[in-house]
Amino acid sequence: MKIMLVILLSLRILNPSSILIFANENQKENLMKIVKEFKPSNSLLVSPENPFSTKTIQLYDFNQDGQKEIIATFQIKAKEQSSPSQFGVMVLKKENNNWQKIWETKTQGVGLEFSGLADITGDGIKEYLFGVTIGAAAGNKLEVFQWNDNSFKKIADVPYHKMNILDENQKIGLAVWQWYIADSYLVDVLKWDGKKLAFDEELYSRYYPTIEKFYNDKISEMDAWFYWYCLADAQIKANLLEEAPKSIQKGRSLAKQLSMPDVVQSFNELTSRLEEKKKHFSN
Repeated sequence: MKIMLVILLSLRILNPSSILIFANENQKENLMKIVKEFKPSNSLLVSPENPFSTKTIQLYDFNQDGQKEIIATFQIKAKEQSSPSQFGVMVLKKENNNWQKIWETKTQGVGLEFSGLADITGDGIKEYLFGVTIGAAAGNKLEVFQWNDNSFKKIADVPYHKMNILDENQKIGLAVWQWYIADSYLVDVLKWDGKKLAFDEELYSRYYPTIEKFYNDKISEMDAWFYWYCLADAQIKANLLEEAPKSIQKGRSLAKQLSMPDVVQSFNELTSRLEEKKKHFSN
């Protein structure tokens, strides 16, 4: 009797989670069946590299009617092995118990770098962000799409090599890292200004410690002029006008030792930018 009671109790404990797993698997299968009806016949469903662990299918209620739309990403491989593929996304909407494809876009590239949602415009409804890798040197191209009258309108194009989405005090921004030289990057932080994505000083200053740590770590491994250049650029953008001259001096000194007059001139131009900013603050 005791054994039977233990078995019954364990079944009662395990059963709810078993049902949940079964329901989740069923939902995945159903979603996959729906998506396969609408995806291009010569395509494969693919997951993006970022955000990490994002699936091929995402769900979001764009028009806030209680019924989530389906977002699915796919790849159409090029016939020629060396040619770039096409990476695409489609959005399916349920109307009168029937699913319909309401939007699709495709971009040529070598990889799907990003597929995600963020409220870029701050209107309470998330935008869809779609990033495709163009090439190692060219980096990635991010397209930002806003829900607009049962479809999507592209509101921004952003080139980048690395990107972080910042969410601080309900202010959404994009930290965009553009490749400079070797493994160094020039960084901008962009925020929606009502019409477009534009440089935002406040968010940049908050993000600056991340940039500073990146370059301090790099400099501790190799004291290279290009790290000092990118750090000085970041310090000017973050209004650290007492720190920037030190970085410029260190980088320019290294460039002089290597007899690189063009690089020395680049540091001189940084100094001019710094002086202009100092004048702006003194007025």
